[in-house]
Amino acid sequence: MRRYDRPLRLLRDGQIRYTGPISPPILHFGYDGWSSPRDLPMERDDAGWVAEVPTSGRHVVDCVVRSARSGSCDNNDGADYRLWIGLDPVDAHTHVRAPGGGTLGFDSLRTAAFAGGMTHALVSWTDNDFVEIAAEATPWLTQLVWVRPGGPDPDDVRRRLAAGCAGLKLHPAYDGYPADVPGLDPYLRVAQEARVPVTVHSAPGPADPDLIRRLAERFPAVRFVLYHTYLGPPEGRRRAARHAVALPNLYLETSWCRSAEAERLIDEVGPDRVLFGSDAATDGPDHYVRRPPNIEMTENYNTGLLRLAQRLAPPVFRAFAEANARKLFGLTRVTPVARPAAVRRARRRRRPSL
Repeated sequence: MRRYDRPLRLLRDGQIRYTGPISPPILHFGYDGWSSPRDLPMERDDAGWVAEVPTSGRHVVDCVVRSARSGSCDNNDGADYRLWIGLDPVDAHTHVRAPGGGTLGFDSLRTAAFAGGMTHALVSWTDNDFVEIAAEATPWLTQLVWVRPGGPDPDDVRRRLAAGCAGLKLHPAYDGYPADVPGLDPYLRVAQEARVPVTVHSAPGPADPDLIRRLAERFPAVRFVLYHTYLGPPEGRRRAARHAVALPNLYLETSWCRSAEAERLIDEVGPDRVLFGSDAATDGPDHYVRRPPNIEMTENYNTGLLRLAQRLAPPVFRAFAEANARKLFGLTRVTPVARPAAVRRARRRRRPSL
């Protein structure tokens, strides 16, 4: 089975490694929203092609890769690449339902994640078998098991959790049941036994935060994540935040929330129980970089994340964009190993200045 890993990585010492199809490559890059773009030839090493860029005082490297010979370009299907400096961000809310492009296609999710610089993502859809195949082929994807009253069998859920799935996904609005229905109890007992979180779509009607709060009160040992916090008018987000303040087993996720709203939720609930998520790729491959902006017509995800990185204290932003999801869902970080220092110094002497 083919593995779908990231073609561009930023290593801890400022090296960027490229393992995509362009050869020989030139790195075309800028910082924090494509400021001061420039070109830098990449050099061959045992694991691909590398270039080293200054990173001090910057949040992200925005880049594409160009061929030094033909002029062809690897620009991530037109969405460009983003690499976070000193951070391995996690998207706590994505979906995939089919191969290829289009809405919720695997290729669209991959392009969107690379455009946002995500190094890991939690993924779900109603077809658990297809999501399992996608996650097995993709080192940076971890599956959540989609459940609804009456299916799948709780023993199947146990098997999937034992095989590496990180939690459960409930969507009361999509599947048509009230969020506090007793038919969910067999699955919540499985989650409690396995000590995994339960993510719940939160929105008006059957997925209202008041109903999700009842689940959290009924199963206080289970940690619940309100996806979107509330996909609706601001009043619902106020209620969701109040519930999270009152109950320590409620967490908030901020897909489709403006950066100012995410900052307000962090201030109100605390930095340890608010997670970044995007709902990718419901807006296709340019989900993170959509023009016009797709978050309340004021921001896209890349703009909002950069604003939060600039406004929040570094430990708070790290908790929001990475650490909270890793801790809650038990996700490990895989960091590529840099070249030995002696090799870096030798290459640095031969490299032209920026």
